[in-house]
Amino acid sequence: MCIDARPGGFRSLGRSGRVPVVLCGVVLLVVLCSPTAGADERPLGLTTFLDRMMSVDHLPEPVAGHTRMTSTWDRTGRNGDGRDFKQIEGDRNVLLDVDGPGCVHRIFTGRLGKEVEGTRIRVYLDGGAKPVFDMPVNEFLDDKNGPFPYPLVFHKTYPGMLFPMPFAKHCRIELYNPAMNHWGNYWQVTYTQYAKNTPVETLTWPLSDAEKKTLERLCQTWLRAESAPPETPKQWTIRETITLAPKRWYQFTSHGGGVIRQLRVHASPSTPEVLSKVKLQCFWDGGKSPAVDMPIGYFFGNVATGYKDQYHSLLMGVDQEYAYCRFPMPFADGAVVRFENDSADKVTLKLQIDVERSEPDAVRPGRFRASLLETEVEEAWANRDRLPRFGAKKQPVHTVLDVEKKRGKYVGVFLHVDWPSKPWWGEGDWLIWADEDGWPPAYHGTGSEEYFNSGWCKFDQKAVSGIIREPVMRPGHVGVYSFHLNDAFSFENRLRVAVEICTWLGSGSKMPHSFWRSTAYWYEFPAAQ
Repeated sequence: MCIDARPGGFRSLGRSGRVPVVLCGVVLLVVLCSPTAGADERPLGLTTFLDRMMSVDHLPEPVAGHTRMTSTWDRTGRNGDGRDFKQIEGDRNVLLDVDGPGCVHRIFTGRLGKEVEGTRIRVYLDGGAKPVFDMPVNEFLDDKNGPFPYPLVFHKTYPGMLFPMPFAKHCRIELYNPAMNHWGNYWQVTYTQYAKNTPVETLTWPLSDAEKKTLERLCQTWLRAESAPPETPKQWTIRETITLAPKRWYQFTSHGGGVIRQLRVHASPSTPEVLSKVKLQCFWDGGKSPAVDMPIGYFFGNVATGYKDQYHSLLMGVDQEYAYCRFPMPFADGAVVRFENDSADKVTLKLQIDVERSEPDAVRPGRFRASLLETEVEEAWANRDRLPRFGAKKQPVHTVLDVEKKRGKYVGVFLHVDWPSKPWWGEGDWLIWADEDGWPPAYHGTGSEEYFNSGWCKFDQKAVSGIIREPVMRPGHVGVYSFHLNDAFSFENRLRVAVEICTWLGSGSKMPHSFWRSTAYWYEFPAAQ
């Protein structure tokens, strides 16, 4: 083994083998105060939610509450999601009626224009007789002249908005149309209900000057995140170029407490073979089992596209120079980041790692994890009885994440689908159970695309969702991502995330080798005392 110890880190190159229990080297870094320390001690108001949509520091913190969705999902199991409204009361169509404390994070629909002509949307908070918002749907979701600024409201593909609406006691969102029609289609409302003792400040309108400034800063942050990689630190903790022969590995360790703020990787050659065989492993706090253990191409989402096709977001991305990750990765008693070359090629890796040191007792409790799961469709169809199935039509699903007897928070996914259908890759609904069993789950979507804030076979890149394309793309071959900030899914004991696999292939389609692969990003917390 070759060891190179220096200020800033520990570097080792060697043959494949078990990670050493004792690691040498010292990391000398500046101790910084976390900008979100004590955030949970203050009431959750609009400014807090806006701040948490542009900072990722809060992600490793537990949240006492559950994220849910009301939607127009078709209870017969078919694809009539534009017609299954759950609570129509004469000339009012109730989309959401829940007690607080809570926050609405997202309102999403299928089409604007004539389909909602004459229909108004009304938002009542805390039982007030006068709605906070009462305006035509077409105006409410107007990204130029409506109440919310772009990019928090959009309708390049599906129309929707991501402006937070906190409430202390109650929230009711309804559509109003005296003709009792033109309800539109594909409605979704995503919200979180917090523990009863959680202090929440109810949204008031119009916004204060301070809230307007925070909102403007958020929009600027998102627009930059959609188009460019994150800012580089003043000094990287590790900045290395290494060459790994087959079956050789490299690792970096940091002792004590801290958090990995940013990780950048470039592999050459950047072929699918290499990106699917060079493995990333992360160990926290002296753990012997890796919290992250997967090929770098599936971790960053670029296994099929290398560094040619770029995508940028607030948390992950790829440009011509690097694939990058900004998920905070805390540790209190050491961290190991390891790369192993399981390919048949000699691989050159350019690595950049930014580690912020902190005292162990100041480290956030969540430990970052990433889980790779795959459904081979050809095998699944031959043994379809082995697949999990749910709903009226017992639709088979691809499991994205299934965690039992653990406490944590699901914060996002990268989904790679290779599907034989020429028209599309399916209309499977997303299903999420958090600390619950039975049917239906509290989060039930209306189709595959909507989970990624898109639709009608089109995708738009946003700070929290989007697509990475291959140079020549057919509709059934996609890589898509979606990340959760305020709307992350907390769980105390059990979480299951799944997406229905469409059984319709289209005329003339056969069942060649096809797959659904997903990388789920989540945080694991210590068991509740």
